[in-house]
Formats: sequence, C-alpha cells, structure tokens
Amino acid sequence: MSEREALPPIAKLSETWVDNGLSNKEIEEKLRIGGYDDRYIADLLQELGKLRNAKKTARGLTLILIGSVMCLLSCILTLTHAFPGSDFSFVLFGVTTIGILLVFGGLIFIFG
Repeated sequence: MSEREALPPIAKLSETWVDNGLSNKEIEEKLRIGGYDDRYIADLLQELGKLRNAKKTARGLTLILIGSVMCLLSCILTLTHAFPGSDFSFVLFGVTTIGILLVFGGLIFIFG
C-alpha cells in the first residue's frame, strides 16, 4: 500500500488540486461547497502550503545539485587540461556560468 493510498480521500483530492495548480482561494471554495468545517479548512490549507514548499524545495535542491556538479566538472576539466592544444574557454567560462546559474536558480526556488 503506497503512502498516497493511505491518505484520506479529501487529502488525496486536495493534493490533486495542488498538483493541478489551484490557488488556496479556489481550494477553500471547493471545501466550503463540500461542507467542511472552517477550522478543518484552515488546517488543510496550512498543510497544503507545507506541501507546496516541500515540492519547491525538492526542485531547488535538484537544480543546486546539477549546477554544483557542472561547476565541479568544469573545474576538473580545466585543471587537467583535458583539451590539449584547443581553446577550452567554453569549459572554463561557459559550463561554469551555466552551473552557477543553475545553483542560483535552485536558491530562488528554495528561498524565493
């Protein structure tokens, strides 16, 4: 039995709403129409906010990991002169710049 199957039906439904990009106001309206208590709605919206933040954090950490690996690879290739007799400025500047941009993009997902 997966973790998602263990959730109550409203939790599955609200998680689907978050995945579809519904805002808190739209979710709140759907829950009010469904006849749920105001305190329950507030608690559920708070948990959905945590879910949204967890997804953004996971995406940000993935970007940071990819960017840091690219920076490390660029550093190693530059230091070992992996391209003898050729211009390795693309590796030195291009790959490093792309890696740094990915790291900052990941930080924006996490903190922005």
